Amino acid sequence: MIDSVIGIARRNMSILLAYVVALILFVVGTAQATGFASYAHTRTVLITAAFVGLVGFGQTLCMLTGGIDLSIPANVAGAAVLTAFLANGVSNHLYWIVPMVLGFGVVVGLLNGLGVAYAGVPPIIMTLGMNSVIQGILLIYTNGGFASAAPPGLVDFVNGDTFGMSTMLLIWVGVTVVATVLLSLSTFGRRLYAVGTNPTAALLAGVRIKRVTVVPYVVSGLGAALTGVLLLGFLGQAFVNMGDEYLFASAVAVAVGGASILGGKGHYLGTVAGAIVLTLIAANLNLLSLGQSAIQISYGLILLAAVYLATIQLGRR
Repeated sequence: MIDSVIGIARRNMSILLAYVVALILFVVGTAQATGFASYAHTRTVLITAAFVGLVGFGQTLCMLTGGIDLSIPANVAGAAVLTAFLANGVSNHLYWIVPMVLGFGVVVGLLNGLGVAYAGVPPIIMTLGMNSVIQGILLIYTNGGFASAAPPGLVDFVNGDTFGMSTMLLIWVGVTVVATVLLSLSTFGRRLYAVGTNPTAALLAGVRIKRVTVVPYVVSGLGAALTGVLLLGFLGQAFVNMGDEYLFASAVAVAVGGASILGGKGHYLGTVAGAIVLTLIAANLNLLSLGQSAIQISYGLILLAAVYLATIQLGRR
């Protein structure tokens, strides 16, 4: 029994370390400000991390295959703007608007996946091009400005509680459960890891690589659209660049959680820890009055470190 626990801990050491880092950052913040560990602030930190975590689900799947989704910013903003325009400040039609907007995200993800898997376009080029296309449409649609305000029903839903727990956190918990089952217990999860680890071996084993490769981008598109809808309710307003911060944040959260940018290694539980770590880094830097520039620098350094470590691992193979 003990040997089994030790074995599991060793296999998931990078994930455990991410949670340890999160705990250390929380302690550091608590030492700097007396209200840092309060219920209200802790809730705010977790809700902020939840948005990164939601877009991080699809990004995790994409990076497990050795790819990446750079269309997340425009997809998030596009979903928020589309929801705001269609609702026009009224909550009555959200029952059909939200599913349609989520369908928009699925279509974007499907186009990305088909381009990468079947047309052979590199993930960076395909998803970056899609991001540019959507952003251009948004600029035309909004005249470079803001969309309508969020419908009150959506604002109340996102900022309210369900069963005594923050609705946003409850959604994140649900996504975490689904992601854990998908990656740890399903046949698809095993195929996904196989494709990311060794595509040739996976193909010889009978895995339909192209079909498996499409799915992460569809999930990423859906997750980004869902995040956009929820972010609209959280902020109360939609604008064309509201998704920009989630591009690097999603990728860095996956890397902090122990995933390899080369594919085949990682888990969404690590991404959850990574999202919390990034949010706590931002919170601690704000306490030091260092602002957004310092946050972006820290994210960039973390991502560069992840690329460097992945390069070292590639050289050892």
